[in-house]
Amino acid sequence: VVGEKMDTERLYDSVNILLSLQSQNGGVSVWEPAVAQSWLELLNPTEFFADIVIEHEYAECTGSAIQALVLFKKLYPEHRKREIETFIAKAAMFLEDTQYPNGGWYGNWGICFTYGTWFALGGLTAAGKTYYNCAAVRKGVEFLLTTQQEDGGWGESYLSCPKKEFVPLEGKSNLTQTA
Repeated sequence: VVGEKMDTERLYDSVNILLSLQSQNGGVSVWEPAVAQSWLELLNPTEFFADIVIEHEYAECTGSAIQALVLFKKLYPEHRKREIETFIAKAAMFLEDTQYPNGGWYGNWGICFTYGTWFALGGLTAAGKTYYNCAAVRKGVEFLLTTQQEDGGWGESYLSCPKKEFVPLEGKSNLTQTA
């Protein structure tokens, strides 16, 4: 690693922030726990940005938070131990509960199901879920295998985002999604 070692108190502060971002349903948002009522989205003044008025939970944030806390727990096993374990369990359940019927997870920060599934499976795996002990992981793996292109890569159209269903790129892979 480049640079000086980070002060332990800064790591504790980071964990404290992560723990504060978990919503009641176990998901993790970006700025604050999602608590506002969904009807407030009707006040959205834009025509082209959907679901921006209130905070939402995201598979990407939830999966990443699980991975970060699992690593932190290995390095600092006694710091807020019970709270971190509870967070990880609730976050894993959120990911299992928000899986789409197609086996993927909707990705908000990239295109779309391929991206969201990457983060969700990373989080579930970090939480100790495997192909053999978790139906959501099996369905996620099956989603990735069934959406793989003939050339061995993955390619998903941006149209998946507004349609909220997987739309493949026609007969070609995308370097970013394959990587």
